[in-house]
Amino acid sequence: MPTTSSPPSISTLKNETVIPRRQPDHPDTLTVRWIESVEELESLKQPWNRLAERSLYTNASFESNFLIPAMRHFGNSKVKVLVAEGSNSPLENDSKTIYGLMPLIQKSFYHLPIRCLEIWSHDQSFDHTPLLCRVHGGEALEAMLDFIAKEKFGLLSLDTVSGEPEFQGLIDDLIQHPARSRFQRDQFSRAAFRPVVPLEDYKKQFVSKSVKKNYGRLSRRLAELGDVQLKQSDAFSDYEQLTHQFLAMEASGWKVEAGTALACQPATQAFYRELIQSAATDGKARFLSLTLDDKPIAMLSDLRSGQNIYSFKTAFDENYSPFSPGLQIEIGNIESMHQGEIQLADSCTASDNSTINRIWGQRLEFQSLVIGLRPGISNWATRIMPSLQTAAHKMKNLRSKK
Repeated sequence: MPTTSSPPSISTLKNETVIPRRQPDHPDTLTVRWIESVEELESLKQPWNRLAERSLYTNASFESNFLIPAMRHFGNSKVKVLVAEGSNSPLENDSKTIYGLMPLIQKSFYHLPIRCLEIWSHDQSFDHTPLLCRVHGGEALEAMLDFIAKEKFGLLSLDTVSGEPEFQGLIDDLIQHPARSRFQRDQFSRAAFRPVVPLEDYKKQFVSKSVKKNYGRLSRRLAELGDVQLKQSDAFSDYEQLTHQFLAMEASGWKVEAGTALACQPATQAFYRELIQSAATDGKARFLSLTLDDKPIAMLSDLRSGQNIYSFKTAFDENYSPFSPGLQIEIGNIESMHQGEIQLADSCTASDNSTINRIWGQRLEFQSLVIGLRPGISNWATRIMPSLQTAAHKMKNLRSKK
């Protein structure tokens, strides 16, 4: 008779979940644990960066260049990073490989009497999709969910995570577990760029005639004032000077009045400076500048991750508002991205951003989920959440009318 093997058992240590080896190319063990200090995170940068290079879904805001400064300047003792890691093969230089990573914080959810964790976010973050290995991401996330459930948490809130097929398919598979359930709180999309066709065809397909006409007229008028150039940073750029120029330009305009300029808060400015310094060292910082006689009048501060770009921050000199320098640099950015090896650019903007929506031709899908991790009350909670969400919205509307 043919023999069948039983599924691998999971042994639990204090603050760790260990899953035995499942496949020949899998690590000997997959261990899940908490990282609670910035210093320990810094010690993991090498395997962390390797995870980012081979991630199922690329998310620059959870890479080491971004998350370490965020934890240092915005985090507190309640924020912890959950990692799933395993032993490498003897051919690897390091003793560990990270297969999954996500920062979490405990919080109340709809005032339910259930312990809940949520993906940690802050005002500068734009995507909260966990970093997961392309090959073993499903196993890593499953181990992380099991670990959270063993720590007596009943719910996991995944706010603003990918709704794209790579991540969505993984979630669909994990929800098949009989102890788990799901409530989708929200779905939305935002503008994205993929160079699906040559530049001129792209403009014809996605940039309206009125925008192109307006852009041509404004660029000609601006050129009458002096030498206009579009400059992209490279390995030889002075990133400290570019950072200073960007912060100064952003602080000279409407964002200061709105309180959203990076320079408005010491912690936010320090975060940005550390982020750009770290990203530039790893070749992941990108600035695009629209200059008039070598003086920047509009700037984009982007982040790179592989062949993806994240349009992190924008600024323009309001003295040149009649020439719409913000629109001009965004049109120039489309041309620049067509010339590089870019697979995807995430606008990192609100869904209804009118400027970007008129010139970026694709969309990226996002969602907010709550996953019930334990049978019984957790599954019951996800079933009643639609009603709780409706009631919460009604209460919010009533308060706004008073």
